[in-house]
Amino acid sequence: MMTTTLLESYGRHVNRPYVSFLQRCGLDFEVGRALGAVIEDRSGQQYIDCVGGYGNLNIGHNHPRVVERLTRLLHEAKPLGWPFISETHVELAEALAKLAPAGLECCLFVNSGSEAVDSALKLARLATGRAEVICCDGAWHGFTLGALSVSEPDMRRSFGNLLPGVKRVPYGDSRAAAAAITADTAAIIVEPIQSESGAIAPPARYLCDLAAVCNQSGALLIVDEIKTGMGKTGRMFVCEFDQADPDVLLVGKSLGGGLMPIGALVANRKWWAKFGLSFAMTSSSSAGNGLACAAALAAIEVIQSENLCSNAEQQGWRLLQSLSDLALAYPTLLRGVTGRGLLLGLHTASLKVASMIAAECLRRGVLIMPAFLDRSSLLIEPPLCISTNQIDLVAAALKEACAAVLAKGNA
Repeated sequence: MMTTTLLESYGRHVNRPYVSFLQRCGLDFEVGRALGAVIEDRSGQQYIDCVGGYGNLNIGHNHPRVVERLTRLLHEAKPLGWPFISETHVELAEALAKLAPAGLECCLFVNSGSEAVDSALKLARLATGRAEVICCDGAWHGFTLGALSVSEPDMRRSFGNLLPGVKRVPYGDSRAAAAAITADTAAIIVEPIQSESGAIAPPARYLCDLAAVCNQSGALLIVDEIKTGMGKTGRMFVCEFDQADPDVLLVGKSLGGGLMPIGALVANRKWWAKFGLSFAMTSSSSAGNGLACAAALAAIEVIQSENLCSNAEQQGWRLLQSLSDLALAYPTLLRGVTGRGLLLGLHTASLKVASMIAAECLRRGVLIMPAFLDRSSLLIEPPLCISTNQIDLVAAALKEACAAVLAKGNA
């Protein structure tokens, strides 16, 4: 168990509310080891990780290929940052250009997903000469001020006025988006699945419809795949399902292989060309450094060589069926299941029910947490390397957890 002294020190110097949250959830263990989809505490108790580093661990914990790549690069003692251009930086840009939807080939590397969002908003303003941005109800794009400006209002009220000229439209309604566009609209920013609202997916061809709206109006379509990308839903990017071609694709989280922080913006050259390839998008000293780019290259190689997209699709479908049956069996506790691949939302009757189910799962060796915006929904997003046996253990733990919560009779 994590010592009281360590918890107290973390609470005193770092984040007291988070310590309280961990204690309420029963997550006061000190992790001893983590590999693949499994976390082990110091006592040897193992937990199947269905949180996945909040989207950072698509290839699992401490993948040996990423560890080896980083270790080797450090031993080479090469310069890994500015003002030098590293080989891995160029290789990663080329790799992302090949993976991204058609026409996206210009890359900007940053340190996080939130930075990628802010940079995309800057790009839209620079390229169009306009200021207005359209976003969606229930969106979550990050914690920086620009990203907060286009996120769910409940998460930004404490910070006062943020970016002006932000309009909100219902998610999944392309007609509402079209009606909201004006001559001053620089961009529409959208998640292909709203993960932190409980893995909510829009209607089919929604992204294609938005792309058509933007193409007609001269605005940019920014698709935020920071959480949904890197194989999470059974394709490298959700855009592939609709065969949609955005103007800007945002990547982050699992791009760094779970070991290095990195985000990326991949854009169509026609927008870049309006002001040249050198511009004041970001001047971060660490962005695009050799270590982060090496981790990203290794992560892409792992996803492709280990067929993790296919595994995410197969295991996600297996879990989705189990959760759908569970929702039918416990209608007083569960409202249904949504999502795609290994990004699933189990919607419960209340925040209390979600918390109780999560606690019961933890007792059974499965780590699950509520979605960030909809706390009554449990977001299930394990590493994409999870096995069939582990998926069945997760389903069994959830079934037992629901039975235990119902038996307590105070949900």
